[in-house]
Amino acid sequence: MTILLSFFFLYNYIESTHTYVKLFLTREKTYPYTLRPHVFFDQKVVAYDQGGFAYIPEDARYPAVWARAWINGHPLLMKKYTSAQAAEAGHLVSRHSKYVWLSNHYEGSGELHKQAEFVVLPAEDTQKIDEYICILNWQSDRPIEEVTFTMDLGTIIMAIPGIGKQNSPYYVQWLYGTFFRLEPPGYQRVGNTVSWRWSKIPRIDEKIHIQWYAWYR
Repeated sequence: MTILLSFFFLYNYIESTHTYVKLFLTREKTYPYTLRPHVFFDQKVVAYDQGGFAYIPEDARYPAVWARAWINGHPLLMKKYTSAQAAEAGHLVSRHSKYVWLSNHYEGSGELHKQAEFVVLPAEDTQKIDEYICILNWQSDRPIEEVTFTMDLGTIIMAIPGIGKQNSPYYVQWLYGTFFRLEPPGYQRVGNTVSWRWSKIPRIDEKIHIQWYAWYR
């Protein structure tokens, strides 16, 4: 009986994870009032275990400006660490990340809710192309029922001057679908949102990579 109980308390099962990301622009408050891209990140994880840590991995070039988390509505304290520090402490570390945000330890199971704002930068060795990279990283003692990632492009699309019109300077990029570049393949697009979905997988360590034509700079 003791062995069975110990196995139960060590058991970790992630039922589902759902990530919503919104790309939007803000205008600087001082001259020349430049438009700046931002990414809002919202993620919910339903897990069954006896406690753990909220975890947000970062791509090295695209850090989070801030991060916060809740377990079943109760706030958690988030701090940034190097991936090496996290690995030494026994935490799961993505092969794609060099930094991670970790919360204080929490007890119990349920819905883990995380939010962050990420830096957006020009893509390396390119002109007029900005990009954002998001890392999805979990493993579970049982296959994860569902992992989804949804990118909302609606706000930034509506800000494109003359969107969809033939007299727009960006009509060619829009017509031939080169305004946005999305990886990995296998996503679906409905309206102004694109989404990826994985089902019944034991683990995931995936990099979502989104580039777009940065007409605003």
